[in-house]
Amino acid sequence: MDWARRATGQLQTAELMKVTQIDRGLIQRTALQATNDFQVVWGAAELMGGWTVKRTLFESALAASGSNVAVALRYACVAAQQRDEDVALPLLHFVEKKDEGNAVPWLVELRLLQWESKGFAELKLPAPGTAHYRDYAGEAARARIRLLEAAGYSPYAARRLGFAPDTIAVGMARELTEQPIEKAAAPFLLGVARAMQERPMYLLTELVGETVERAATAAGVEGQTGAEVSMRNVELDSRREEIKALMTAVERDAVDVATETEMVQYFNDVLNLGEEVAMRRLGGKVGGKPLP
Repeated sequence: MDWARRATGQLQTAELMKVTQIDRGLIQRTALQATNDFQVVWGAAELMGGWTVKRTLFESALAASGSNVAVALRYACVAAQQRDEDVALPLLHFVEKKDEGNAVPWLVELRLLQWESKGFAELKLPAPGTAHYRDYAGEAARARIRLLEAAGYSPYAARRLGFAPDTIAVGMARELTEQPIEKAAAPFLLGVARAMQERPMYLLTELVGETVERAATAAGVEGQTGAEVSMRNVELDSRREEIKALMTAVERDAVDVATETEMVQYFNDVLNLGEEVAMRRLGGKVGGKPLP
């Protein structure tokens, strides 16, 4: 959502405008002064632009963390986005072994194959139905916030900026549906789609999961009847409308009038409880009426 403080005028001074801007020079200097704090360096890697700079910072964070799985996966996703297979593939294979059952590294590897116009058969996937979806979005957000606070940003500004970067893995999942899905890949993607809808941190993850589920179902999954597919589509349509109504209500009745303190609590709630619960809490506190 757009967290600009329009109604309260909190962004009308040069000082307060900083909550929408990242000082990349300051970010890089802060990371260089905290090379033993892998979360600070990781946060800088997430926020800095340019693949060369990001790669250097991710390498430092990975080394300082002792090959932390979350750092490795986030690094792999950025490398894959840059189509740097020499960096991405070893990291993805590392995560596949260390984070058993996590569908995200397989999903990213599948996207790399798709970019190269290679067949699904070249990817040896785990058994369908055993996958969970973990892109470490929460851990990455905490790292970005830690870095920004270390750089001197206020609690609100650190969260406002720390939540800004998109989740790359979710984008790749959506991109996979933009081309016809191979029938052999449908069971795996259906499992991933269902996992993406199981209490994710961000509602976007759930919405993309719905899109992936529809695409996988359209490709054909053995054992699903037409009646079951129709009933499931009704459920998905209903849930999507529920999410849209909630987001509209929060934008209209809560975001523009919430104080910075309330917004800091909102962001903390997103990290700890998930975006949907956080939205309902913020709406109830600020709007004073139940949300849809």
